[in-house]
Amino acid sequence: MKKKIFIISWLALLLALAVACGGQMDEAEPMDDAEPMTDSTEAGTLQVTDVTANMSLPTTTGAIYMLISNNSDTDDALVGATIPGCGVVELHEMAMDGDVMVMRPVEGGRIPVPAGETVTLKRGGLHVMCIEKAEPVEVGQMVPVTLQFENAGTMEVEAMTIDIAEEGMGMDMEEGEGGMDMEEMPTSAP
Repeated sequence: MKKKIFIISWLALLLALAVACGGQMDEAEPMDDAEPMTDSTEAGTLQVTDVTANMSLPTTTGAIYMLISNNSDTDDALVGATIPGCGVVELHEMAMDGDVMVMRPVEGGRIPVPAGETVTLKRGGLHVMCIEKAEPVEVGQMVPVTLQFENAGTMEVEAMTIDIAEEGMGMDMEEGEGGMDMEEMPTSAP
């Protein structure tokens, strides 16, 4: 009986993390079906647009998504972020490892933003992960996010909180396929 309760608890945790981070893996698809935000924030030649927050669920995790365009001839990288109400913030990725979806901090703690390119942080891929979320954020409420770039420095943006249930999880896995494996679960602030 204890083993069944443990397994059910573990599956509930994995489902909560999957919902927080999403599961959409198709690189060609837009971030989500919501109407894109037209506001943008710039730091030097970096431009951040379409910033959304998956922070409304009653879980201890959440995620921030965005587009980062590097309109310069110099490579840059997102190297950190802070979000009020999050005990730990990490740069994460979700990817398929065989038939298992794996979520983990990005290698080297940085998301490269090559010169002349746009990097998409979206559900099921790269994202800013909020861990130890103090409380859910109401759908439609703006969440302040401070982004730290290797060359461009600090940038303040606001993320519109979306209703992830309305957006759908986007897992698109057939029964019996795939699973989720947590690697390097954070235990303390970086």
